[in-house]
Amino acid sequence: MKRLLLGSTAIASVAALALPAHAEMEMGIGGYYVGAAGLLLTQDDGPGESGDNTQSDAFRQDVEVYFTGDVTLDNGLSIGARIQLEGMQSSDQIDEVYAFFEGEGWGQIRFGDTPEALAQMCYLVPVAGNVFGVDSPYFDFGNAGQNGFANTNSSCLGLDDNSTKIVYFSPSFGGFSFAASWTPDRRGEDQYSGVANSNGPGGTSFNNNSGQVDDNISAAVSFSHDFEAVSLVIGGAVSHANWEAPAANQDKDTMNYNAYFQVSFGGFLIGASGEYIDNWNSSSPSEQDLWMAGAAIVYSWDAWSVGLGYSHGTYEMTDNSDHDTLDIVQLQASYALAEGISIDGMLGYTTYNDDNEDNPGGNGDYDAVETGVGFYIAF
Repeated sequence: MKRLLLGSTAIASVAALALPAHAEMEMGIGGYYVGAAGLLLTQDDGPGESGDNTQSDAFRQDVEVYFTGDVTLDNGLSIGARIQLEGMQSSDQIDEVYAFFEGEGWGQIRFGDTPEALAQMCYLVPVAGNVFGVDSPYFDFGNAGQNGFANTNSSCLGLDDNSTKIVYFSPSFGGFSFAASWTPDRRGEDQYSGVANSNGPGGTSFNNNSGQVDDNISAAVSFSHDFEAVSLVIGGAVSHANWEAPAANQDKDTMNYNAYFQVSFGGFLIGASGEYIDNWNSSSPSEQDLWMAGAAIVYSWDAWSVGLGYSHGTYEMTDNSDHDTLDIVQLQASYALAEGISIDGMLGYTTYNDDNEDNPGGNGDYDAVETGVGFYIAF
């Protein structure tokens, strides 16, 4: 028995020597916690309207944790990985997960589940604080989304979300930088989940999935520069992909364009952002488009920030003649308790216009006045 144990120890020692040495990576952990309370002061809540049988108050939270590891080799190449997890129970527990390779002078390459170039380099409409806003906020308490397309507008929507892809980010050249990405297939985060067509360890995925795109090519460019007392950021992007199973007589191509700018001076931040998606709905027999644009002004002093923002979205719904619109106006305020920690407040007005009130999928027009208070903690 003793001889057997000694033999096993020797084998284990030889096996350990045969394994490659692990690089001494620097590990990091971070994330955020966002929480808020909201109240609908008024809303259309009559029988059959969007706010019918809905609460006038709500508590919300959003939590995310990320883990990183990276090492710089003797030749200057940095290699690492990042995993982002939803901090609450979710059917999509892994948010982003990718590896990266970076070298001084030539930029960075990412491989994994991460947004496309358009979404990664996009700037949203400016906002005071971190919780609310007229463009892709953490929280919105209106019920416009039950009426038609969306509950809020967004100027940084991608075509394939966090699907597995390769992304290249250039270094800055005189203030200019660019990024490009390619996604072979919409699948990514759901691999090994038991979903039909998931990207398992063998084979390739189907190319006839309803509601999915493939071969998404995205490119973005941005310019950032400080002109003494004035700072400027301006840029834009375009993405092209194909619907895998378009409706009869529908074009397979879908295109996404966005543009933005921000100017800051003397405590003021003024900016705008917009997006246009051509042929966004794969189930429609006709090509449907959507576009969104918004602008805001924010003034900051000491630990305080206040902002006023507006966004508008137009969405083609049942056919090209049905143009639903969503308009949002918000007044925001934020107080920074410390770096990465803020208390935010909001007073807003939302109005949704159903262009075709006879549409079975809509509930007519909708208006709401909302207010909210929340907090943001980065760690």
